[in-house]
Amino acid sequence: MSSSGKIISKLFRGTVASIILATVAAMIGIVIDGVITSRFLGEDGMAAYTLVMPVVNLATAFSGILATGAQVVCAHHLGAGRKRRARKAFTACMIITVSVSVILMLVILFFRESICVMLGAKTDVLLKGSTDYLLGVMFALPSVLFLFEFNALMRLDGDPNRVVVAVVVMTVLDVVFDLMNVLVFHGGLLGMGLATSISYGIGLVIMFLHFTKKDIIFRLYFRGMRMKDIIEIFVTGSSSGVGSASAMLRVGTINKILVGISSAAMASTVLAAFGVVNTVINLVSSIMVGIGMTCATIAGLLIGEQDRDAMRALVKVTVKTALIFGVVLCVVLFAGADLIAQIFQGNSSQDMVPIAARGLRFYGVAILLYGVNNAFINYTQGLRRMIVSNIYCFLQNFVFVVVPALILAGIIKNPDAVWISLIAAEVLTMIAIYCFAAYEKKGWPRSFDDFLFIKEPFGCPPEKSLVFSIEKEEAIVPASEKVHDFCIEQGAEERQAYLMALFVEELCQNVVRREFGDGKSHCIDFRILNTDEGWILRYRDNCKPFDPLEWLKLNEDEDPSKNIGIKMITGMSKDVKYLSAMELNNIAIWL
Repeated sequence: MSSSGKIISKLFRGTVASIILATVAAMIGIVIDGVITSRFLGEDGMAAYTLVMPVVNLATAFSGILATGAQVVCAHHLGAGRKRRARKAFTACMIITVSVSVILMLVILFFRESICVMLGAKTDVLLKGSTDYLLGVMFALPSVLFLFEFNALMRLDGDPNRVVVAVVVMTVLDVVFDLMNVLVFHGGLLGMGLATSISYGIGLVIMFLHFTKKDIIFRLYFRGMRMKDIIEIFVTGSSSGVGSASAMLRVGTINKILVGISSAAMASTVLAAFGVVNTVINLVSSIMVGIGMTCATIAGLLIGEQDRDAMRALVKVTVKTALIFGVVLCVVLFAGADLIAQIFQGNSSQDMVPIAARGLRFYGVAILLYGVNNAFINYTQGLRRMIVSNIYCFLQNFVFVVVPALILAGIIKNPDAVWISLIAAEVLTMIAIYCFAAYEKKGWPRSFDDFLFIKEPFGCPPEKSLVFSIEKEEAIVPASEKVHDFCIEQGAEERQAYLMALFVEELCQNVVRREFGDGKSHCIDFRILNTDEGWILRYRDNCKPFDPLEWLKLNEDEDPSKNIGIKMITGMSKDVKYLSAMELNNIAIWL
């Protein structure tokens, strides 16, 4: 594995858990509502809850646009050393989030009955239940939007543990409030929605406390803001929005297909079963979405740095992680389908359980491919190849599900038509991805690099770059000598080669003295680049934040004989830029 491969793999593994947790949290309140609704409020309650899910999906569509757009754009600017532009993007995201939240809540407040009728609430019982739940849960929508955004941005800003705390508090409170609603207050579906709104709101307050900290990257910065900043976020995050909006259309269409192939007596039972399957899909897929969001965030950072080796390592670790989670989730869903369906049963009829369990087993097979397909979509989003990402989002989440379901519904005429289409969608998506790789290469892909989808020109040509890592102190001197020889071979003057080798040695010795004795696994990555703009040294480590430029400002009046290395580097180079992002130190030096 290359140097970038080692540190990027560690970064991915250290990041993905908290992002998965936060993406699951964005749906966990809705899932908890589904379980308790099904158990305590019966089939009609669960059917009403299911009918409202497209509206929740619409909210997650906006949150997906804003969250992914903001994280990729901010990561891209930070990777290129543009902290001020990252703050502008963050500010634009906050403005959009507040505006969208207000609009969504007003639309639901004044038009909720019309919305529920449009979604299929044709009986008085379904209309009452669905409008009540929609009214209660609408107050959670701003929190859903912010939670998605802060999930990735706080990781970029070095505060990932706050997300974990907010998620735990929010989840526990939601369970407590839901149970109080059905057992004490008997507030029905309105109470279920309000319980979710209150718990999400408390979680959001915990997240907002991040902005009381000092030395954070993301602060409101209105100076010089342009409409272009807002458009950039929407365009970059559009594939997430397409995915969520497609999911909303998919659920609405599947609801109609299931009602059409079911008898009047079985319609609520089949809808309740689909509600169980769709609730589990939302929860399980959010795990894979977390993996994809991690990939997109890091890809945005690496695109700014123009680091091909690190990009290759990122794709490999993402695919590997998605496959591991896919196998585990497949086994869990396939083996535990009956138990999962029974958890939702409660007052529902016995007929609902086997229908839902069968759907869960089919989805268990589909999840094997879903993680890899979703990783591809998020990765291309991180590359900012938005047309590609949007097309595949729409195909995977709507076309490749609904078209097979419509065809099979005319043949099978039972819920299996929908369950089979879940697998068909992932198979067709994977075939389409392979065809895109073939199109990009102008021939059949045969190596892993054929699936990187990087637009050329990208970065420095391999023959003009030297990439290596240092994990032990004794490797410093040989690495410095190797840098000197490489620079001479590339036609550098002796002074340039000497300075570059000296910079490597000084940077390494500084971080080794500070960090390498703490018992943790540390790594230093270097890229020496011979570009048209001159020589560039890019440095990255996974140690505690240390800004050499800030250090010099704070210690300029101390003993001038100390830290000569740092002073030489900053004094002899044309420019030095430092960035701490995703708990990595990044330094770029131009000679």
